[in-house]
Amino acid sequence: MAENTNYRPLEGIKIVELSTMVAAGSCGRMLADWGADVIKVETSGGDMFRNFPKTFFVPCTMDENPLFDNLNAGKRGIVLNLKTPEGMEAMHRMLAEADVFLTNTRPKALQRLGLDYEGLKEKYPRLIMANVNGFGEKGPKKDNPGFDTVAFWASSGFNADMMVEGPGSYPVYSSAGPGDIVTAMGLCYAITAALFKRTQTGLGDHVSSSLYGTALWCFHIMAVATEEQYGYTYPKTRENSAPTGAPFRTKDNEWVMTTLLQIEKQWPILCNALGVPELGTDPRYNTALQQRKPEIRKYLMERFAEIYATKTADEWCEILTKADIVNDKLAHYKDMEHSEQAWANEYIHEVTCPNGKKSILVRPAMRSEKMGIPAWKRGPMLGEHTEAVLEEYGYTKEQIREMEAKDAAVQLDVSQYQHLDEEI
Repeated sequence: MAENTNYRPLEGIKIVELSTMVAAGSCGRMLADWGADVIKVETSGGDMFRNFPKTFFVPCTMDENPLFDNLNAGKRGIVLNLKTPEGMEAMHRMLAEADVFLTNTRPKALQRLGLDYEGLKEKYPRLIMANVNGFGEKGPKKDNPGFDTVAFWASSGFNADMMVEGPGSYPVYSSAGPGDIVTAMGLCYAITAALFKRTQTGLGDHVSSSLYGTALWCFHIMAVATEEQYGYTYPKTRENSAPTGAPFRTKDNEWVMTTLLQIEKQWPILCNALGVPELGTDPRYNTALQQRKPEIRKYLMERFAEIYATKTADEWCEILTKADIVNDKLAHYKDMEHSEQAWANEYIHEVTCPNGKKSILVRPAMRSEKMGIPAWKRGPMLGEHTEAVLEEYGYTKEQIREMEAKDAAVQLDVSQYQHLDEEI
């Protein structure tokens, strides 16, 4: 799907982003992909996520920071000291022309800065304020800090209830980032809806989302099922897992998983594919009601384990796919860069860092036939565009130098980097 530079659904939309880490940052990246002009405002210390990739042994230098670049692609970067009058004045100049103010700054900090919605809505009635938080804007945890490892995964029930129950078992280790990104996708929806409504009313709005609230929505099927009145229970043991939806170890020490929803219709097909057609017609096993019985589940899980161990994962996937059974091999994160499916859909792509080194990164999966795939434009270096952005907002070169002398603004010296992307 080739890029069409003449079609950008959010072209002309100006977004001021004051954020750190993943949730708000990835929201801004997705909006930039669709044409918005996103200006990322940072302190001189920079977004914490600039240094976080070292946790995963990924480079995070100024000219090679692929994970930061991926979450902040397409933006321009400016460094302002909002504790100085000059820095705050520049912030307000940008907000006066902005369509969206995107932030994950906590409410009390925004209030101290005068950048909370109550402090901005009268001054900028067309402005849409979009904020993401940990636990929501009300309740006993409203002021608590929150990363998705806790507010999304741990607080929602996922970590405890999705562990493998058994001797020596322990809760699932939280994955860093997915909860943030899902929350950001929801916030993108709220922002674009508010922008559409503003075309009718001329007025802005305050939209928000939280990691905890998004997690409850994502896991609501399990949460509702476990209400006292219904009584479904977690964690699940291997013995009480559904044989039609559990993973099984294969001959080559990989795992294959199927999902069947219409048991009475699909069970005989699955059993034929597995080479045990007699199980498909046996009335002890061929209905959903029968398969809910603990002793039946235990037997089928043990029998299937023996069957799957006779072939490799690829062999089983080929057999199951021919039978039109939903299935796949359990992948590993490291498989991404070799995934034919990911390359075919351009979900992943190779990029060049400013120092000339290459990485394989992931794109958001949302597509527009008219827009095509947005061109890659790496994230901004810290303070890379400070002077250029300030000039756009009416500052003279002399005024900018005065701000820099007072540490109200910082411009990066980019002359030391030889491979800068000129599209930024």
